[in-house]
Amino acid sequence: MECTRPAKLPEAPVKEIRALEERLGVTLIAYEKVHHYKELNPAQIEKIQVVEKDLGAILVAYEA
Repeated sequence: MECTRPAKLPEAPVKEIRALEERLGVTLIAYEKVHHYKELNPAQIEKIQVVEKDLGAILVAYEA
C-alpha cells in the first residue's frame, strides 16, 4: 500500500504535462515521490499491530 498525493508543481512543469496530455490523448497525474517502507523488527511490528487493532485502521511505516 502506498499513500501518495498529487504533487504540487510550478506552472512550467504543469504546462509541459498538459502539452503531453494533448499529444497522447490521456490524462496524467503527477504524484509526490514515495518514501521507502521502514524495515521493522518484530517488537516494533507488534506495537504497531496493537495500535492498528485499537484504531481499526491500517498503519504503514515509511523511512523518515
